[in-house]
Amino acid sequence: VPKETPTGAVDGTNATFTLANTPIAGTEHLYFNGLLLESGAGNDYTISGATITMLFVPSVGDKIRVSYFK
Repeated sequence: VPKETPTGAVDGTNATFTLANTPIAGTEHLYFNGLLLESGAGNDYTISGATITMLFVPSVGDKIRVSYFK
């Protein structure tokens, strides 16, 4: 799945986003405003099933895209 925009409000208060499918473990690439982020506890985000939890809260106007294998 190339460059999917996950669901979830990019509103300066929300840090949880959901993909349309559950990615095969370790295949996701999450881009924030064009920059590739690092996954895992203590890094930029964690992923559980199809749910992404960002370590920070994206601001209004920020772009989140995810590419992954399902």
